[in-house]
Amino acid sequence: MLSMIPRMPKAPKKDYAYRSKWKHKFSRARNLARRGGLTKKEMLIKYGRFPKKNEWWGEDGSYTKWKEKWIANNPK
Repeated sequence: MLSMIPRMPKAPKKDYAYRSKWKHKFSRARNLARRGGLTKKEMLIKYGRFPKKNEWWGEDGSYTKWKEKWIANNPK
């Protein structure tokens, strides 16, 4: 009876190769810099909320300054 039930193939292993791409590293670094270098838990303790849409808590003062500096240090 069990042999009549079709077997489901195993799901393919998840591919994490995207994590080594420049675009992904940039995105993660931007998120961290936007929060002023704090992890999500640290940020919620310090500020009690996430940054709003155009709010920047980073040391550089603005996204454009941070972006220029980060790209200079991390070329594609």
